[in-house]
Amino acid sequence: MTGASSWDAFWSALPAEPGAALWDSAPELTAARHLPLFRDHIDPALPLVDLGCGSGRQTRWLARHFPRVVGVDIAEAAVELAAATHPAPNVTYRRADVLDEDTAAALRAECGDVNVYLRGVLHQLAPGDRGRMLTAVARLLGRTGVLFAQELTERTGWYVAELLAGGAHLPKTAGLAAHFDFGARVAPAHDGRLRLLFEQYGLAVVDDGDIALHTTEHTPDGQPLELPTTYLVARAPARP
Repeated sequence: MTGASSWDAFWSALPAEPGAALWDSAPELTAARHLPLFRDHIDPALPLVDLGCGSGRQTRWLARHFPRVVGVDIAEAAVELAAATHPAPNVTYRRADVLDEDTAAALRAECGDVNVYLRGVLHQLAPGDRGRMLTAVARLLGRTGVLFAQELTERTGWYVAELLAGGAHLPKTAGLAAHFDFGARVAPAHDGRLRLLFEQYGLAVVDDGDIALHTTEHTPDGQPLELPTTYLVARAPARP
């Protein structure tokens, strides 16, 4: 996984205004499009944990629809930014690495069953850590929680690589490519194999499909850059 120090440096260097990060689109173009995809599967009375909350822009919007929301990020700079720019009475932000079993267990003990929002996190993890993340998510879900995940696949990487190779002026995308190997790092899986990865680590997928990742970058013709990605809705299998 790209380390906490690298993500701290990334968030510390960004301007504080909304949309500075490539993926930090307006909630109306992001979380508001996601909620209808998993709303019918969830218990809305449960808390929601936004894993990889970044600036908190989506976190605060999601807090309109859940009684309590916890925004979690590995970067202290992101958590500080989120708390300063996207506070809400029912939102708390914290720096945590849920790959640490004790950290995941403590969050589970504090919140009980939760719904989880996981947007674009898995592709930044080393292959061995992706399973650890999904195991931690399954623990947080418990018996009744539901996961919504939007994830990059190999198709995303190919698309970005083709744009950059064709000379498209995409400074945010190019910066991520240089700093985090975005567009070159192997994504979790291509198409159906992502579903198999979730199932391998104890999650029952109840819905999945293609969805665009709306970004704050613009193509040379002035249109917002949208990347091909996949979404999945999953829950922990019922225990006997």
